[in-house]
Amino acid sequence: MNFEGEDKLELQHLAGGNIVTQEPVFSEQGRFLFLRSGLKVLVFVSRTGELTRELTGATAPMISLELELNQPEVLVGCTSTGQLLRWHWRTGVLQKTTPMRLKGGSELQVATCNFLNLYKEGDTACAFVTAKRRAGQKLLWFVVNTSTGAVINIECGLQLKVRTPQVDVGKKGYKYIVISQGYYVYFVNYDNWQFIRYKNANCTLVTCIRFSPAEEAVATGDEQGRILIWRQFGNHKTMKNALYHWHHTAVTSIAFTPTGANFYSSGMEAVLVKWSMARPQHREFVPRMSSIIRHVIVSDGNEHIAVCTDDNAVQFVGPTDQSLISSLQHFTYSVPDKTGKSLFPLGLCLNPRTNTLVLNGRVGHLQFYSAYTKSLLYNLRVVKANVLNYETDRIIYNTRVTRAAFNIDWMATGEVYNDEKNFTEVRLKFWLYNEKLQRYILNTHIEMPHQYGFKSITFSNQFQVDHLRCATIGKDHVIKLWGIAKSENIYKGGTMWNCLAQTSYKNFPIESICFSQDGSVLAAGYGNTLCIYDARTLALVHALTPPGGYDGVASKVQLRLSKTPLNGARKELTDQRQKLWTILKTLLISDDQKLVQEANQLIAAAPRTILKPDDAPLDDKGPSIFKYIMQMPELSLHQKLQLFRSFGIECSIPEQCCKRLVAHLQSCVVPSSSRFKFLGGRLQRISLRHRFKAKQRLTEVKTRQQQYEQIVNEEVLPLLSVLQLDTQTQPAIAHKRKRTQSTATPKPRPVPCPMQSLAEISHVQFGAGGQAHLVTVCTDSRVLIWNLMTLRLQAGLKLSVKHVAFDPQTNLLAVVTRNQELHVFQPNVPLPVYQRFNIPKLYGLVWLPRRQPKQSSINIDWQAQSTLHMLTETQEIVYLAPPGVGLSDGEPAPVAFTQPASEMLQYATFGSYALKQQRANDTKNSKGANSGPLIVGQRKTNVPNALINLSAHTMPAMSLICGQFIKSLLTPAETTSRHNSLMGQGQGQRGQYLSNGTVNGNGLPHEGSDVDDDLEADDEVKAMAKSLKARKTLLAQNSTPVGLSSQEAELALEAKLQRIRSLDISLEL
Repeated sequence: MNFEGEDKLELQHLAGGNIVTQEPVFSEQGRFLFLRSGLKVLVFVSRTGELTRELTGATAPMISLELELNQPEVLVGCTSTGQLLRWHWRTGVLQKTTPMRLKGGSELQVATCNFLNLYKEGDTACAFVTAKRRAGQKLLWFVVNTSTGAVINIECGLQLKVRTPQVDVGKKGYKYIVISQGYYVYFVNYDNWQFIRYKNANCTLVTCIRFSPAEEAVATGDEQGRILIWRQFGNHKTMKNALYHWHHTAVTSIAFTPTGANFYSSGMEAVLVKWSMARPQHREFVPRMSSIIRHVIVSDGNEHIAVCTDDNAVQFVGPTDQSLISSLQHFTYSVPDKTGKSLFPLGLCLNPRTNTLVLNGRVGHLQFYSAYTKSLLYNLRVVKANVLNYETDRIIYNTRVTRAAFNIDWMATGEVYNDEKNFTEVRLKFWLYNEKLQRYILNTHIEMPHQYGFKSITFSNQFQVDHLRCATIGKDHVIKLWGIAKSENIYKGGTMWNCLAQTSYKNFPIESICFSQDGSVLAAGYGNTLCIYDARTLALVHALTPPGGYDGVASKVQLRLSKTPLNGARKELTDQRQKLWTILKTLLISDDQKLVQEANQLIAAAPRTILKPDDAPLDDKGPSIFKYIMQMPELSLHQKLQLFRSFGIECSIPEQCCKRLVAHLQSCVVPSSSRFKFLGGRLQRISLRHRFKAKQRLTEVKTRQQQYEQIVNEEVLPLLSVLQLDTQTQPAIAHKRKRTQSTATPKPRPVPCPMQSLAEISHVQFGAGGQAHLVTVCTDSRVLIWNLMTLRLQAGLKLSVKHVAFDPQTNLLAVVTRNQELHVFQPNVPLPVYQRFNIPKLYGLVWLPRRQPKQSSINIDWQAQSTLHMLTETQEIVYLAPPGVGLSDGEPAPVAFTQPASEMLQYATFGSYALKQQRANDTKNSKGANSGPLIVGQRKTNVPNALINLSAHTMPAMSLICGQFIKSLLTPAETTSRHNSLMGQGQGQRGQYLSNGTVNGNGLPHEGSDVDDDLEADDEVKAMAKSLKARKTLLAQNSTPVGLSSQEAELALEAKLQRIRSLDISLEL
C-alpha cells in the first residue's frame, strides 16, 4: 500500500515549547505577562497564571518583545527576519506588520532590537537594531523608523565585533545605549551619538547587562560571578564602579527595582539574590529554586517579581518577604547536564489511574501531564535528596529516576546514582495512592535490589490489585519478582513489598520483560533466546530460540582448518592456519583482547588471492552464483559484497532504496567541507595568543581527515561499486565502459538486506484478548512473533526497532525504527496498518485511550480507540491527527439546565452556571425554540450518558439535581400536542402512518417505527380524550359558580374551553 500518497495525518503539537528562552515582558501595571513560545506570544494573568490569549502572525522566531513607549496597549515584536509586528494585546488583533529595509538585503539576520526614546520621521519610537552577516564578519547596527521600516542615517563611528552582543537601553530621560561584546562594554549616547568603550576587569567575559531605571547607572555581570555598577561612564577619568560579588558561577540575569535602591541577580546556583545599592554586604536570598535561573523581571509597580528557570517555569516571588507565591508552568523541561546521559530515561509512560502521561522532568522528579486538559497536573518528588548545583569546571552527578511502572493503585520507581567513580547506589521504591490526600505515599523502600542499575520494571496487571506482582531486571542480568505481604514492622502495620524469587539464564544479557494479560506468564529476552517463566515462582517453562539466520545473524559458525599439510599448500600458510586455530580455541574460553589483536594481525598478514576481472566466471554462471551466495544466511552483507567483488558480479538495488542509501553514505562516508569552513570562521573570533594553537589543531584534524578519505577510497568505495552506488562517491579515476553495455538488458535487482549485528532481544511484548498467546520480540534487525500455543515462530519482519508501544484495546503495535520510520500493525497479521517516514527523533511513545472512543474499524481509523503520542528530542509531545482536528473533537458538550435553579442549587459550585444557562434558554423559548428540561449538547446525545460522563468533582450534590434529571426523562406537553395533531388528521392518513411506520413515540415522523408502539400511542390519545370529555361535563354542570353572575360564569366557562381547545383535540359539546 502507498501510505505516503494517502496519508492525511500531520504531527500536531500537544505540549512542550520553551517559554523561557527569551526574557518575558510585564504589562504597564504588571497584571499580565507576555511570553514567547515559538511563533506565538502567550498572554498570562500574573496572579492566577491563566492563559488569556495567544498572539499569532509571526513567520519567524521573535528575538525581542516590547511595549510601545507612548501606547502601552500596543505590543511590538521583532522577528529574526526583520519584521515588526504590532498587536493590540487586549483584543489580540494584529494591527500592522512592517518589514525593515536594512542595508544588506535578506542575507542579514537580526540579532537584537531595542526601542529608543527617540522619535524621527514618525509617531512611533525608533529602534536600535543589530544584525548578523556571514560567519566571521563583524556585526552591523542600524537605527530604524518602526512606523515605516526605513533606516535613519546616523553619523557615528561605532564598530561592533563578531560576537553576538547584549544590548540594553536607558529609560525615561537617560538616553544611553549599553552594548557588551566579549569583555568590551560600549556606552553610546544617542542624543549626540558619542560613544566610549571600556574593558571588563581582568578581561572577563560579560554575561548580562542592565540599565537602572532611576539613575544613570549600569550593572554588568561576568563569568566569574562578579557584578559591577558603572557610574559617570561618560568620561574615562570620572568613571566609577562598585563591586558586588557572591555568585561563584556566571551571572545569568540582573533586574533593578523601580526605585533603583535594590536589584536582583541570579546565577547557575539556582539562588535568587537581592542586593542593596547602598550596602553591598547586605544580601537576601531565595535558595533552592527549581532549576537554574535564566531571567529575572520586576514589574513597574514592584508588585510582581518573575523568575524564569531552565525547567520551563516562571515563578513569582514576593517583593517584601522574598517567598515563593505561585508558579506558572505547563510543561517541565529536563535540563541537560555534562554527563552525556539521556534526558528522559523513563521515556513516555501512561498512568492507568487517570490516563495521564508520565515522564521525567526536574532532577529527581516525575511530571504528570493530562492530555485531555492540556495541563501539567503536578511534579512528584521521588528522590529524597538535595540537588547538587551546576559547576563550571566539574561534572555534577545527581540521583536520577531511570525506570517506573504504574498500576491503578501502585507505582514503582527505580532511581540510580552513578558518578562513574564510586559504588553505584540503586533504590527501588513502591508508592501507594492515597484517596484522601489525592497523592502517592511511599510504602516500601528497598536498597540495592540490583547492581549497577535497572533495565526494566513492570507490573503483572494494570487494573487489578489482588495477587499483584512486580518484576524488575537490572544490569546484573537478574530477574527479581516482588509481591505484597504483611508488614513486619512492629511500629507500623499494613502491607509491604518483598522479594519472592529471582533467576537468570546462562548469564546472558537481558533488556526487556513482559507479563501476559492474565499475569500468569512472564516472558524475558536473554540474548537471542525468549525465556518463558511461571509468574508465580519464576520456574523456567520454555526457552525459544529462532532458527539460524531468522534473527538477522548467524547463530553459530563452523571453522574447519586442516591439521595435515594440504597438497600444494605453502608451508607459511599451514603454519599461519595452525596459529590461528590455536588462538580461536583459546578465545572460546577467554576474552583476552591481546589474542583478538593477534588474530587480526594473522588474518591481515595472510596472502590474498583475488580473482582478476579476466578470470571472472562466465556470464551464464553469474546468476546462479549470485542466488547461491544470497541464500547463505550465515554471511553478513559485507562478506557477500566481498564475494561478489571476487567473482566480478555487479548487482543493483531498487531506486527508492538507492536514493536513501546514497544520501546516507554521502552524509556518513563522504566528508563535508562546510564544517571546516565554519571552524575557519571561528578562528577569526579567537584572540591572537590562542589563534595559532587553534589553527594547528585544525590542521591536524584536516590531515587525519585526508588519511580517512584515502582509506575510504581504497576499501569502501570498491565495495560500493558492486551495488552500483559509486556514481557520486567514486574516486577521481573512473574506468571507461563500453558502449555495448548501455544496450544490455538490466540485471535482476536483489532485495536489499539490513546491516547485520549481534542478535540481542531489546523488546518483548505480549498480545491481548484473542491474541494473548502471541509474543512479539524485537532485535536489532528483526521483529519476530512467537506463538506460545504451538511454540513456533509465526512471522518475522525486517525492521531495526528502537521504540515500541502496545495498545491493549486494539492489539496495535507501534514501532519506530532506527531510520526514524513509524510502523503500526497487529501481531496476528503483521501487515502495516499505517506507515510514516521521516518522523522526528524520539525519546519514547505511548498509546493514550480516548475519552470518547469512535465507533469505527481500525482499517478506517486506526486511532479510533486510542491516540499515539510521541515525545520528541526537542522536548515536545506530539500526536498524529488530520489538520485542524484536536483531541477533544467529538466529545459531548457540557450539560445545560433549562429548569429554574432552586435556591439551594444557587450556592453549589456551578449554581451560577446553571442560572446563566436558564436565562439563555428562556430567551430561546420566548422565540419559539423547542427545548426540554435537560439539554446535553446536541439533541441526538443521550441524557443519561452525558450525566454519567461528568466528572464527580465538578457536579453539585445529587440530591439537588435528581429532580431535574427525572423531569428531563419525561415527555413535554408540547410533544404531546404535536402527537395529537398528527393522530387526529383522519383514518386514512393514520393508517398510512401505521403501515409505513413513520411516527415515533413522541409524535415526530421518522423511519423504522413499530406498529405496536403507534397503537399504544393511539390508545393513550383515546383515554385522554375520554378524560377531557368527562371534565367538560363537570364544567357544564357547574356552569354557574357561587358569587358570579350568569354572564361572568359564561365567560369563565368559555375561557376554560379555549384552554382545552389548545390541546388540538376535537370535543363534542
